[in-house]
Amino acid sequence: MTSTIETTSPFVLVTDLDGTLIPLKDSAENTEALNILADNISDKNIKFVYATGRHYASVLEAMQQYELPKPDWIICDVGTSIYIKDDSGYTPLKHYQEYLSTRTQKLPRERIEELLSHIAGLNAQDSEHQGLFKISYYCRITLLEQLIHQVNGKLKQLNLPYHCMGSIDPFENRGLLDILPTSVDKSHAIDWLTTHANFSSEEVVYAGDSGNDYAALCAFKSILVGNASDGLAEQVIKSKAHSAAKTFYHAKGFATSGVVEGCKHYGLIR
Repeated sequence: MTSTIETTSPFVLVTDLDGTLIPLKDSAENTEALNILADNISDKNIKFVYATGRHYASVLEAMQQYELPKPDWIICDVGTSIYIKDDSGYTPLKHYQEYLSTRTQKLPRERIEELLSHIAGLNAQDSEHQGLFKISYYCRITLLEQLIHQVNGKLKQLNLPYHCMGSIDPFENRGLLDILPTSVDKSHAIDWLTTHANFSSEEVVYAGDSGNDYAALCAFKSILVGNASDGLAEQVIKSKAHSAAKTFYHAKGFATSGVVEGCKHYGLIR
């Protein structure tokens, strides 16, 4: 990470949804924070991006249900699809799909599912949670780390262009595993977007709360909300090392309130 990140003023907010941007249930403080954030995004012409594990239809449902400010781009399916806002709503970025197709050597997802079918403890998520370049499973939390290691070992053994990452669903108390193209995650998608949009990685502030936010929290100026997964702050600080003091903010506020707190810290909003 270069020193530029310390001197360039941020004007792009990229945020996870569940547990981060979306207000927690019955939290008036979070609802107020969401209104503050929406007003600032509009008034200050802040570029706004979602980065979520949700699939596209679920993102649209959340936007309506929680009255979220509309983003300029939607990164969904844990970084394996990107949509851009246009006059008709949102349109998938075909260049990104073509890019991922090349990275995965056009290998059918069914082949990956077949090769992993013998691994005990993997339970396929419903079809709406699957993606063209994302294969998703549930598992018991106690098996999560073991299964990540086992799946990655199998993928590496077979020299397949995919990797496995996991996180915990705090609402359902279960493990989540995603099989994604090698090196592709939310952070990778954001980085790709900076080369195809009129902003740079140094201008990004990223907000998140869980394991699948780890890479992005490390790669950009970042905000970890107060309700984040245990131990995640320590992991990010260790990864950022000497730059952590200037490029990492651990908010006290939960979810939306923590996002606003962090945005004020970085001067993105006042």
